[in-house]
Order: sequence, then C-alpha cells, then structure tokens
Amino acid sequence: MMGARSGALAFLASASALMLAGTALAGGDPERGAAIFARSSCQGCHGVGAMGETSPPLVGPTWKHGGDPESIARNIRQGFMPLMLPKGGENLSDQEIDDIVAWLKDREARLTPEERVRAVRNTPQGPPPGVVHSAVEDFRVERVAQVGQPYAFDFLPDGNILIAETGGALRMVDHGRLLPEPIAGAPVGDISGMKQWFRRGTLSVAVHPQYRDNGWVYLLTARALAVPAPNQSSIIATIHRGRIREGRWIEDLAIAEFPVETTDSLRMKFDAKGLLHVGTPSSNKDYDGTGEDEPAQDLTRPEGKILRFRDDGGVPADNPFVGQAGAFPYVWSYGHREPSGLTFDDKGELWNVEDGPRGGDELNHVRKGRNYGWPVITWGHRYDAVPVPSYTARSGLEQPVASWVPSPALSDVEYYGGTAFPRWRGSFFIGSMKQRDLFRVTVDDDRATLVETVLHNVDRLRDIATGPDGLIYILTDSGDLLRLVPATSRRR
Repeated sequence: MMGARSGALAFLASASALMLAGTALAGGDPERGAAIFARSSCQGCHGVGAMGETSPPLVGPTWKHGGDPESIARNIRQGFMPLMLPKGGENLSDQEIDDIVAWLKDREARLTPEERVRAVRNTPQGPPPGVVHSAVEDFRVERVAQVGQPYAFDFLPDGNILIAETGGALRMVDHGRLLPEPIAGAPVGDISGMKQWFRRGTLSVAVHPQYRDNGWVYLLTARALAVPAPNQSSIIATIHRGRIREGRWIEDLAIAEFPVETTDSLRMKFDAKGLLHVGTPSSNKDYDGTGEDEPAQDLTRPEGKILRFRDDGGVPADNPFVGQAGAFPYVWSYGHREPSGLTFDDKGELWNVEDGPRGGDELNHVRKGRNYGWPVITWGHRYDAVPVPSYTARSGLEQPVASWVPSPALSDVEYYGGTAFPRWRGSFFIGSMKQRDLFRVTVDDDRATLVETVLHNVDRLRDIATGPDGLIYILTDSGDLLRLVPATSRRR
C-alpha cells in the first residue's frame, strides 16, 4: 500500500481522455523528480518508471483528467478520489510537484516503442466489445449504469439494485435506469481524521433475505475516533439498519459498532438464515515470521476476523467463542488479513477471498471457529523485501483452497448457482484490482481444480453478485455496473 505522497498520483491515468501533450513546467527538474517519485512510494503503485503497476501508467498513452503539465500539477495538488486518498499535495512542495511533472513529461518523450506498448498494456481497457469466449460459456459484457466511486451493491427482490458509494451516497438502479438522486437520509461515515491511504466513510450494503416481509436494508459506515482508547484501533465501524420509502432512508438504527484498523476491506453478507457476516481487516503489520499477539490472532479483538451477527445486532448463541472469557462474542473465524469478499455456496457454507502481502492472496473455505493464519503464516512476502523466516504452514492453522503468487489483489468472490450460465454452476467468480481480471475457480473437496481468467484488464473489479435474473453483475472502481449476458441472449 502506498503512503500519502503517492495518493494524488493514483488513478490519474485511464483509457478515457486526453493524450499526453505539452512541455514540462518551468523550473521543474526531471532528475530531482525521478528521485522524489521513487522515494515517495509512488512507484509502489504506478510501477518503476511510472509504467503502471497496481494503478495505471503515468506516462500515457491517455489521461482521465488532462495530460498537459499544468493539469498534472493541478491534479497532484488537488488529489482525486479524495474519499479514498489523502490529498497528495499536503506532503509535496510546489517545487517537488513541478519536479515530478518535469520527470513524467521527460519520461513520456523518451519512451521506446516497447515501453509504449507496455504502457498501453498496463492501462485498463474497459469492457470488451462483442462476444467473449471462455472455456465452457460464451458471453457479452453490458454496461448497466455508471455511478460515483463505489464499494458494494446488492439486489432488492424485484431486481432493483442498491449501490453504496464511498462518499456516502446510496444509489438505486430502478429497472435498468439509475435514479438521478441518491436515497435521501441514508447514513454516511466520516473520513475526517483517518490516517491511512484508503479512506472510506461508507462501505458495504446488504439487503435482508426476508426483505419482502421486513423491508430491512443494512449499511456499513466508518468514522475515526478523535482519541482512541489504549491498544484500540482508531476507526469505528457501524452497522445501520433501516428501510427505504419513496426514495428516503427511514427508521435508521445503529445495531452494532466495533473498532477496525483500516477501511481497506469491510464486506457484509447475509446467509439464508438471516445471519449477517462481516469481514474485518488486520493488515497494518507486515509479516515477520511471528504474530501470535497481533489483533488478527487475538480473540478479544474484532480486527482480522469474520464476525457473525443476528439481524438485530445481537450475538448468535451458536457463535464459537460465546462464553469464552474475554473473547469478542461475534467472532466466527480469525487469522484473516483482508477478507474483502464473502459468499455462500449451495450448501450454505461460507467462503472468502483476502489479500496477502505481495502474494499469498487466498480463497478460503471458512468454517466455524477456525484460524486462517495471519500473520503467523502466509504465502506472501514483505513489501520492503526484508528477509525474514518464511512460514507457510503450522499445525492448527488453515490452508487456503487456492493461493495466488504474485498477488492480483483479490476484491470479492461470488459462488454462482444461477441458471443463465448452466455450465458455470458451482464455480466461484473472483475479482481482482491490481490485475483487473475476473477469475473463475472450480473446487473439488476443498482443492482448486481450475483457475480460468474469464476477463482480463477490464478495470479494478470491486464487487460481484448474481442477480435475480441469473446474470453475473460486476461493479468496478470507476463506477461501472456491468453484467455478463449469454452470447445468444437478445436482451438489451
């Protein structure tokens, strides 16, 4: 993860707007700019030479907010996606910004033909046109709606879609049309005082499985504590329950609150019984071969866990650590790093995906009371490349069903049990952010038997779900709500 200096540079480039043009700002020094870029961790996201890594390249071929030197400098000062990123200009002087811009423009002017090809390859390409051929199903990708910076979505029984934007807006797609106004009065979080790079105030949204009877919708928000208690995380997550009537959120009730370390990955998912599961991150500590005393391994704390709630915020009586002295009673499983995606299979059993450190991204079959290892074991590596003892297994700690090295930065997982794609039934669909791919994984007896790349380099894929129509829907960080439609379908 990048530091604050690199925040404003993230996501400047995309395949949607102006070509790089113009000359460097007066007074900018390319040699100084190269050094600033490297030491400020910018290249950790945009890659060595700004050629693209987790985020798109900063040397073209296209830019979203303008590629002339003045626009680049302005974008660094102002920052983009501010609800995720601290403003980049707060830690860079005007001279340093001019130096970075001068270096970027100098880099662009000196790109070799091979580097230009690489820059194009590292730029998100968006939804592919025409028919896409996978191993067993052919399909097309359709754009349903475009919203602001999103985190999650869920379906109402009538097929309408609720989309949570990180800035606080709760949007509705009504029979394929995005309503122009957000849901009025929906609860929002507060990013003021958050120190980490990803700053999200509003995160997950979940519709109660008995919505037709009770009308309940759940929203997960976050806010920073002004003065955290000793040994407590500085952010509080809140689960809200309410109803939507005539475009307004009503009867809001905060049913549960708990501390979290970051807002990197907070996902809610209901099981068929109406019990709510929430994944909480614990990724602040880098791997060093130890970790038994870290939050993810500490049963008294909610961080690095999958939590399980009743729909009124109460503790289910059959949670595994109920009655254990000092244990946080909502814990269902522990030893998770960033459990960013949750899903349930056709037997009602829980699965998750989570990010590892520079590798070790995982698909896990999550069982009651089990320990999934972080940060005691991992298949990943330290970001700073400091050599440490490597432990990938230990007695009593669970192994992943599938693991990815290097890391594609997994974001969400959906078990497909729909009817629109019969040969995909029983598969897991997994989105990625760094690699911008959609994977299909088949599993037999908790062993991955196939990992197929269904879509490549589309965009940072944030959330995945199956609609009531049996189609697979995908939400991207750019705000595109997409769906996969059988190639023979005539729907529009």
